[in-house]
Amino acid sequence: MNKHKSFLFNILIFIILQNLILSAQSNKFIDTVYYFKPGIGQNIGQSSDYYPLNIFGPPSPKATPMIPESSPSEILSIGLGGEIIVGFKNSYLIDGDGVDFIIFENAFINPLKNKVFAEPASVSVSEDGINFIEFPFDTLTLLGCAGITPTNGGANPFDINKSGGDGFDLSKLGIKKAKYIKIKDISQIIKENPEHPFYDPTISGFDLDAVAGIYVVQEQTSVGSDIDFHKIYSSIKVYNYLGQLICEFSNIALFDLQNKLIQGNYFVVLFNFSETKAIKLCIN
Repeated sequence: MNKHKSFLFNILIFIILQNLILSAQSNKFIDTVYYFKPGIGQNIGQSSDYYPLNIFGPPSPKATPMIPESSPSEILSIGLGGEIIVGFKNSYLIDGDGVDFIIFENAFINPLKNKVFAEPASVSVSEDGINFIEFPFDTLTLLGCAGITPTNGGANPFDINKSGGDGFDLSKLGIKKAKYIKIKDISQIIKENPEHPFYDPTISGFDLDAVAGIYVVQEQTSVGSDIDFHKIYSSIKVYNYLGQLICEFSNIALFDLQNKLIQGNYFVVLFNFSETKAIKLCIN
């Protein structure tokens, strides 16, 4: 197949699949609660006057490593042993470079003890909402938990090097995408052990402030395609349904799907200097 025919062949495929256009990966805050089971003890922010809006959107701009947010309009106390499952409406996380999502709690540095006042939670993710895979964590150092790193509310919440919060990378679990995020309070492992490095008798459970998705893809239907086929894309990447990179091209005119892809479902991501487009593609 020559370059001209290959180009026309792929335009035809794109037009046929125009109702399956996907928005490009983007930063996004959670906007959906699938399940919430409060634990015992503290219940700040659980009233319908505040919840669930108090956990949607960015972390509190007032939060600092020394002064945590405590307003019920900004945080939701899950309580000791409580758990919550959250996510992104019609969207899912994909594995990108580095951290894929950040969880913000109101951890802070106790000036009297010069250490973090931590109310940790375990974190797990799922693609179907039934089978969850938990991120490993250490019960003494709390490494791998949420709720151990203070928030810098005035910083970019999608830049963990500035924002604080605890980041999680899907590649650590060997998975490429997830739709559901489960946060489960495990503060009692500290509260019940006076010898624990983070022991504090006033611990009352994990307080959720926000969850920021770094790599979020939203599925949507479209009556007409918004792709400009006359535009030259600087890079084109093709992923299989597991999120594994299959092949990459440097110019759309050389993008020959027929000769490169076998039968199956794919995601095609097109890049140029001003935009990124993602397309769901089925080769029969």
